[in-house]
Parts: sequence; structure tokens; C-alpha cells
Amino acid sequence: MWAGETMTFLESVVASLLGLSVVFCTLIALAVAIIVISKILGLIIKDETTKPAAAAAAPVSDEADKEIFAVLMSVISEDLNLPMDQFKIVEIREI
Repeated sequence: MWAGETMTFLESVVASLLGLSVVFCTLIALAVAIIVISKILGLIIKDETTKPAAAAAAPVSDEADKEIFAVLMSVISEDLNLPMDQFKIVEIREI
């Protein structure tokens, strides 16, 4: 097929399609293998039925709290059209 020094356009298209088909077949085979292995491991390793209710959130550093507080203060001040010394934020809760 490739006896000459250069490839014709048709030969280059065939080579490209062959390469793409090999890549996609390999990706499909890997996806199927991952699915099968995860199902097998799911059967072997049973999920724990008793899970902790809610793990406490990791403490956030004071610097991050200060930055969040500053952003909230500026947004509220802009929204209410009031200077920052005329209102007080009592509690910050994530919803």
C-alpha cells in the first residue's frame, strides 16, 4: 500500500482514521474495564451502613474569616446605601 516515498491524500486519510479508531477503541475498552472493576469492588467492599451524621466542618482560618467579613460588609453597605458604621452584622451562617 505505501510503496512510494510519499503518501497520497487517500492513504493519509486512511492512516488518520486508523489511528483515531485505535485511540477511541482503547478509550472505550478502558471505560468498560473501569465500570466492570468498580462493580466488582462494589460487591466485594460493602458500603458502611452506619455513617457519621455530619462531620464538623474544618475550621477556617481567621484570615479567610476576615476577608469574608470584609466582603460581606462592603456588599451590605452598598446594597443598603449606608456607611459601614451604621449597621452591625451579628452572625454569619452559610446557607
